[in-house]
Amino acid sequence: MKLIGHLLITVSVILGAIATTTSYVPNLMEDDNWLATPTGFAHLNAPAGAQRDTTGAFEMDENGSRIPLVQSGTELTPSVQARLREGGVDRVRVKEFSFSRWPYAWLFAVALLGLVTGGIIVKREARQELARHAANTNETSEGNPEHAIFQIIELTHALREELRNLSNDQARINAIIRRVDQVQKELSMQVVEGRNLLKAKLGLAKFAEFMDAFSRMERTLNRAWSAAADGVLDEAVACIEDAVQQVPDLKRKLT
Repeated sequence: MKLIGHLLITVSVILGAIATTTSYVPNLMEDDNWLATPTGFAHLNAPAGAQRDTTGAFEMDENGSRIPLVQSGTELTPSVQARLREGGVDRVRVKEFSFSRWPYAWLFAVALLGLVTGGIIVKREARQELARHAANTNETSEGNPEHAIFQIIELTHALREELRNLSNDQARINAIIRRVDQVQKELSMQVVEGRNLLKAKLGLAKFAEFMDAFSRMERTLNRAWSAAADGVLDEAVACIEDAVQQVPDLKRKLT
């Protein structure tokens, strides 16, 4: 059902986009009042038609472009409409919008209904997925991405304290590589694999904000690992300290 919901949303967006292309491009009807407005008549939002000479060829300006039959901004009075129809113009682009002149307003309404329906299906499936996951796991389960996130936070705090208690530089380098390696190979992957559960819990907008904060912290830890592997201990320790400072923002985005 979730796939159907996403497919319905995609199709609805496409149909809506197609419908909107005609919202300001009405047909030139025989009834001149078709383009009437409360203050007169609609105005052209783009040049319409093309002037022809006595032989029927298009007239060109000094730049080699066709000379419009009617210029943009012209009010579409009955005489102007008749002139355009005589020039073979079927549709015109106008500045004023009107539902009554929009031929595919019904298609836009269908697309809107499909978009809402698809959204409801996707959200319902996401809630059910979250409920199923909650029934099969708990807060300390390895299948829970939040558990992995808090493990990363605890590991980062523990690493900072460990570095303060170690007196040997090589021991500090080894500690950084060992602990950050666990984040890279295990914990971060658990967060990525559980991203759908986080989306279901946080919603798409808040999930994006959380992932931005998480990615920033992950990059900081990766820099610490790289610096330690290169033997640049001061930079590695500074990155660990920076990662610890990012923890409050990460927690706030998660909750």
